[in-house]
Amino acid sequence: MQTELEYRTLIDLFNGSLSKIKPLDKECLEVIRTERSEKLTFEQLQTRARDFALWLIKAGNIRINDKIAVLGKNRADWDVAFWGTILAGAVPVLIDPERPVEGVQNHLASTDTRLLVMADDYQDAASRQELKEWTSGRNIALVEMTVYEKTNADDAEASELLSEICRKIKADDTAVILCTSGTTGDPREVELTGANLIANIQGSVEKLKITHEDTLGHISPPHHSMGLTVGKLLPFWIGATNIYTNKYRRISELIRDKNITIFIGIPAFFTVLAKKIEENLAEQKKGNLLVKLFDRYLPKLVGKGIVKKQGWNQLRFFLSGAAPMPRWVLEVFWKRGLKLYEGYGTTENSPVYGFNDNSRKLGSVGKPIPTMLVKVVNEEGQSLQPGEKGEIVLGGPCIMKGYYKNPKATQAVIKTDENGIRWLHTGDLGYLDEGGNLFIAGRRKYLIVLPGGKNVNPELVESALSQARYVREVLVVPNFRKDSVGVVRETVGAIVRPDWDVIEAHTSLSYSDLVKQPQVLKALVWQSVNECQKKSRRLSSYEKVSSHHLEIRIDEFQKTSTGKIKREVYMKV
Repeated sequence: MQTELEYRTLIDLFNGSLSKIKPLDKECLEVIRTERSEKLTFEQLQTRARDFALWLIKAGNIRINDKIAVLGKNRADWDVAFWGTILAGAVPVLIDPERPVEGVQNHLASTDTRLLVMADDYQDAASRQELKEWTSGRNIALVEMTVYEKTNADDAEASELLSEICRKIKADDTAVILCTSGTTGDPREVELTGANLIANIQGSVEKLKITHEDTLGHISPPHHSMGLTVGKLLPFWIGATNIYTNKYRRISELIRDKNITIFIGIPAFFTVLAKKIEENLAEQKKGNLLVKLFDRYLPKLVGKGIVKKQGWNQLRFFLSGAAPMPRWVLEVFWKRGLKLYEGYGTTENSPVYGFNDNSRKLGSVGKPIPTMLVKVVNEEGQSLQPGEKGEIVLGGPCIMKGYYKNPKATQAVIKTDENGIRWLHTGDLGYLDEGGNLFIAGRRKYLIVLPGGKNVNPELVESALSQARYVREVLVVPNFRKDSVGVVRETVGAIVRPDWDVIEAHTSLSYSDLVKQPQVLKALVWQSVNECQKKSRRLSSYEKVSSHHLEIRIDEFQKTSTGKIKREVYMKV
């Protein structure tokens, strides 16, 4: 696959993008967190990143290809630390700030990190102190994000120093290390080169048709591949403003108030939004026959009313990633003319595969971006025909360099063909249709295998059950039962977190009442789930959950920093 890339390295991307942005005092980043709000212009980022790079080189004694860990939540200083590291010729190691101290220590040791840039909002004071003591005992420097004394260097000297570093960096050098669970579920460090990331952003920009006039809103943290590539590098590439928030209840207002044109979220957010749309319309239809008729025969007119009421007139589309999207949610949006694109990708492919923007292909994740190849193979690695299910394999210039210092794990998932194309075996199952659109059928390691040999995709069941009125979140996992002769068999189980607001709105029972009456709560939720299963046209009889294998969860599920439920925590052995 021959692809001509616009930039050679991330340093070239940084300098090249800034040279096109007019004016430089345009807002680059706005962070709207529950405990922090700040803005950063392109000019401020350029100056501060350059200053931090010079400090790293002169005061920190950092050299080309040294590893610098960046540990903190989304904030202006995070961007300064990231780009300063890039400009210094070093490699940023991006660590999830939700990881406890021991997890951070493991990543630091595994990546040969020389310096840790730690934010003052990482965990708590005791955790930060523990990390300080640990790094001190292992000759790893530590600086607060990003507190440093500006070095004395005239402009000409500084420019020549940074230019020399730029000339020495190659396209296939490791540019970023992302600490992830990997395709196999155990913690890994993914090496992405400058060419990997640039190819992925270039292909994404071409497919999204995003320009400097767009304002991109998102909820993805920067240490995550989606948050880094789509949330930061992509808008920077074309000079668009990016707005990050973790105020989920205020997203609708932020889209309106900040004139956001593209908003990127996760399926859980869009599922809640779809339920609210349906609930509100159901109430309106009770007292207004016109609304009922319009939503049936002219649904896009109803959609225009929703857009006008919410103040979303400038919004071009929503984009979802990180997990499968329930089909019914897509239908709620698209039926009314609200564009919701479902995307797909893995950290190992830098991470965007592509997304579906075709209303006639709902349920697919569309065709790959121009810099990505896809095929579906059987267990022997042979390509399958359209419609045949197998493992999804991605290829081309976006495929990672490998897992850091783990050639065995790298060789297990990456194969190079006779044409020199590197292919990533994702572990995901799916199929391609005649038009080359990809459909995801689940993750191989999560399949539930029933006694008769039938396979159940838990994500498909979750998609169906998410529509149940009293269900806020649902996780489908293997459950176990003994048959008549005492043999333990695998069956379909579900853990449900109730939607307390909806239950209180439709019953006379409050949260405190229900917590004290677990049998009443389970009966309510089960009735909702069972009605949903009966109406479902997607679930086979063997995929349905019985009341005996339904568990009610009062507390929040344990989740990753991107909002995904940590499935492994709830898998029963």
